[in-house]
Amino acid sequence: MNELDPQSIVPLYKQLKDLLLQEIKEGIYKANQKIPTELELSEKYQISRMTVRKALAELVEEGVLAKKQGKGTFVCQRKVTKDMKKLQSFSEMCAHMGMKAGGRMLENRLEPASEKIARLLNVEKGSQVIYISRVRYADGMPMAIERNYFPLKYAFLLEERFDDNSLFTFLKEHSHTAVAISEKWIELCKATAAEAELLQMAKGTSMLFIKSVAYTAEKEPIYVGHQVFNGEKCSFYVCESTIGIE
Repeated sequence: MNELDPQSIVPLYKQLKDLLLQEIKEGIYKANQKIPTELELSEKYQISRMTVRKALAELVEEGVLAKKQGKGTFVCQRKVTKDMKKLQSFSEMCAHMGMKAGGRMLENRLEPASEKIARLLNVEKGSQVIYISRVRYADGMPMAIERNYFPLKYAFLLEERFDDNSLFTFLKEHSHTAVAISEKWIELCKATAAEAELLQMAKGTSMLFIKSVAYTAEKEPIYVGHQVFNGEKCSFYVCESTIGIE
């Protein structure tokens, strides 16, 4: 059994915090599981409740734990975090976090371009575009639904299945097309009945909606993407700065 060392130069609250983090990582305490109470931890490790309270407070502040009034303290569901500063596919995002990316293709077909899609792809309204939709998973958990629209020059995509593989990587390897620029718009939306079923959530749950347009280095549109993310399982990181701006 892991124990705390009163003789260590590391404060006891920090030792307890690190121990709890390790136990969460090892799956001793799983997501949404209640951890022992302050009193139970105090008695187990022979430390004051104030020391326990400080360790738990830091874990709550860092989003590892969450206190529920009248119920106790629970392990938070780990969130997949996308760095919005970087051009990063879902697969790359998962790999960066040490998680296994997965997917399940829902549709891969031709459809007429709507006015908005046609304008963003710089094609005629009503012309045929390739539509690919997928559910994306991280460590087996459904995280997002992707809906991508490609101009007809990428018709070779119709012959492929995109489940656990990366569209970014496939495009680069099979057509030497690399995404160099990506514009994004982020909004809130509510899960439809179909989306809720795919993402294993309640209909009407708040989600993050990202509309994006990806371009080559020559600013030629590659695809228009619509993604909806489970806000309880995903977060987005943006860094703003005035450095270098006159």
